[in-house]
Amino acid sequence: MKNCRGVIAAAVMGASIVLAGQAGAVTLTEQTFDTDPVLGASQAPGVWYTDRFAPAGFESEFFDGDNRLAHTISSADGATGRPSGFASSFYNTQGRKFDTVGATSISVDFYVDSAFQNDTGRIAGIWGTGFEGDGSTISHFPIIEFADSDFQVWDGTQFVDPSTAPVFSFDTFVNLAIDLDTVNDVFNFSIAGQQVLTTGAFGTQSIDNIILQNINTDAGVDRTVYWDNLTAKSVAAVPVPAALPLLAAAIAGLGFAGWRKRRVSA
Repeated sequence: MKNCRGVIAAAVMGASIVLAGQAGAVTLTEQTFDTDPVLGASQAPGVWYTDRFAPAGFESEFFDGDNRLAHTISSADGATGRPSGFASSFYNTQGRKFDTVGATSISVDFYVDSAFQNDTGRIAGIWGTGFEGDGSTISHFPIIEFADSDFQVWDGTQFVDPSTAPVFSFDTFVNLAIDLDTVNDVFNFSIAGQQVLTTGAFGTQSIDNIILQNINTDAGVDRTVYWDNLTAKSVAAVPVPAALPLLAAAIAGLGFAGWRKRRVSA
């Protein structure tokens, strides 16, 4: 019995260690844009609602062999063409939000058009809105954008180059992913499956919405960018101490069972 208890205890210990390193993922949304997304001017569950200024188009379109999200901006919506209340360059950023309350991981595929090689400035990107634990205080905007023929990341103060140069090809879809590690209070940014930068998360506990942005200019530009396979997940980290009470209880139970057997035998 003693040897059996030792084997079982070791197994329980091993399982606890494995579980401590794993995380349970819940998919909050998974969108392939096979049909037009639901659009709205204001926030509502399951709706892509306007962020800053509504893009000219945001709809499903057959492109590169499949249905994708075509996100279009128009030269008519440059600063000089917008209503006076929206003339600021702030409204050159034209996109839509989708609520993902409780998310800690967001990703989307972005088509890197070869035409972008000749464009200067910001093109488009995926943003998240990070919130503190109260669910109402914005803590950070984790962002990956394409600009000046490469990718850049918002570190909380400015756009910076990835510490590891991303490897990607033009005229292909590239996955952009942002993962929140609440235990270590950091964001991990990945491009094409490669982690390229880690930044502080500034107390962020969740990414409660995703924003897809297409960047217009003061003079105005006509451009369509394509997105696909958007996902948001809630991944609950399980620190090692959380598994210890289960381990202690299991070993205590084994000890009690052995004590009862010895007592009955006596």
